[in-house]
Amino acid sequence: MSFNWEKMQKHYGYSDEELEALKSDPHRGPVTQKLFSPEIANKYLIIRVVSSHGCTAGMRVGDKLVFRALGILMPEKSSPWCSQAMGEIGGFANMAQDRFVSGLDPNGMVFNHFSCMDAGSRCGWGQVVMKVEVVDEAGLEKLSKGRSVEG
Repeated sequence: MSFNWEKMQKHYGYSDEELEALKSDPHRGPVTQKLFSPEIANKYLIIRVVSSHGCTAGMRVGDKLVFRALGILMPEKSSPWCSQAMGEIGGFANMAQDRFVSGLDPNGMVFNHFSCMDAGSRCGWGQVVMKVEVVDEAGLEKLSKGRSVEG
């Protein structure tokens, strides 16, 4: 199945010149076809709390954020979240997307844990540690709604 450039052009409101520049770019052209493919639509970036101590926002082990296509938040499948625990998420989304378009396993990223910016009870209040993983549709269905019991 070939990539539907015209559908993309219409969706983003690109001019013919903008679309042609994208298509003919030796780097962005092929990457675009992978980033907007049915295969990536079936990949979900999951950010899950694996440790929480003294969190003033009440985040607990099992809380999660779910992003479809490795970057689009699905609020209906996500837990309430503290803004101070979001700082690193964009970098992990970029890393997962880059690994995917490069033909690498997104779960093979070397760094897959991070923490909120609160330094913990010695210097702040609490600290939350999160793990990043990529699952497909079947893996997403295994995740329970809201808070889960796994860590």
